[in-house]
Amino acid sequence: MLRLPVLATRDDLSGRPPPRPVGLDPFAWGALVDPDGRRYEYLRLSVTDRCDLACVYCMPPGGEQHHALRRELLDFDEAARLVSVFASLGIRRVRLTGGEPLVRRDVVRLVELLTRRSGLRDVVMTTNGTRLAELALPLRRAGLTGVNVSLDSLDPDRFRRITRGGELARVLAGLHAAVDAGFEVRINVVALGGQNEDEWGRLVDFAWDLGATPRFIELMPLGEASRLPATWFVPAARVVEVLGSRLLREVPGRYDPGRGPARYLEAADGSGRRVGFITAVTDTFCDRCNRVRVTARGELRPCLASARAVDLRNVMRTGGSDADVAWAVRWALGAKDRGHGFLDPARHEHVEVGMSLVGG
Repeated sequence: MLRLPVLATRDDLSGRPPPRPVGLDPFAWGALVDPDGRRYEYLRLSVTDRCDLACVYCMPPGGEQHHALRRELLDFDEAARLVSVFASLGIRRVRLTGGEPLVRRDVVRLVELLTRRSGLRDVVMTTNGTRLAELALPLRRAGLTGVNVSLDSLDPDRFRRITRGGELARVLAGLHAAVDAGFEVRINVVALGGQNEDEWGRLVDFAWDLGATPRFIELMPLGEASRLPATWFVPAARVVEVLGSRLLREVPGRYDPGRGPARYLEAADGSGRRVGFITAVTDTFCDRCNRVRVTARGELRPCLASARAVDLRNVMRTGGSDADVAWAVRWALGAKDRGHGFLDPARHEHVEVGMSLVGG
C-alpha cells in the first residue's frame, strides 16, 4: 500500500498542517487510508453547532460556551468545495449533521449546491425532526436521499423533559413528511437507563409501522453525557434482551459496509424488518471505522472522541488549492487513534468534547 512521505501524530493536530511537499499530488495516492489500513468512504459534515433543542445528553441548558460566530462557519461555497475534494479522495457518502442542520438558514440550497458540485448520489442528514415537516419535500427535491431522526420517547412529557422543551407532535409530523417525501428513514433512539426502557418495544413498533428502521444507540461519555448518572448507561445487549423473541439472535449482527457503525438484527417474523444497534462503548467498531468528521468551523477531526483537529477552513481561506486541502486531509488521518478510549481512565480528552460542536 502506498504511503505518504509525512503523516501527523496526535500531538501534531493543532491547527494548520505543514506545507504540501513539492510535487506531491494527494489525489494520485488512491483510496483514503490511515496507517492502520482503515479505508474512509463516509464524511460527516456539520453545518452548524447550534440547535433548537437541548437534549440532556448533548447540549448544556443554555447552549455551549463557544458556539461559532457566523463568519467562523464554513460558507456554502466552502462546504461544497470540501465535499468535492473528499469525493475526489474516495468519499462516497456524506451525512449532514449539526447541532441541528435544519436551523442553518437556506440549508436546502446548501444540499442542492453540494450534490451538484460533488456529483455524489448518497447525501443524507441527521436531524431532530422539528423542522422536517415543512422542509422534507424541498430537501428531497434538492438531492437529499435519507434522514435519521432522533426520537427517544413517544410520551410528550417525557420527550419534553429529555429534549428540554421539545414538542413531540412536531417531530412526528416531520417523520410522516419524510416518509411521504420518499426518504429512507431511520429513527435513532438513545437507550437511557431509567428514562425510556419501558418504551423500547413501542418505539420499534412505531418505526416499523411507519416504514422506518429503528436504531438503538449506547450513551457515549462525551460532553454533557459524561456528567449524567452512571445508571443512565444501558448496554445494547440489554435492549436486545428486552425486545426478546421479536428479533432473530444473530450475533453480533450484520452491518452495512460503507454506511455507518450500526449492526442489525432481523425481525423474527420474516418480514425483513430490522433493528439497528450502535455499540460504541460495549462492542467498539473502531477497527472498521470508515468515517471522517468536519465540524461547522471546517475542522477535520479524525475521531469523534478527540478534541484535536486540523483546520481545513484556514487552508482554503489562506489561498490553498484543492490539492492543499486534500494533502491536509491525508496528513491528518495519520493521527487517527486505533480506538476512542472511552473506557481508558488515563484519557479525559473526550469528556470535554461537546457533541454539537463536533457534529455528533
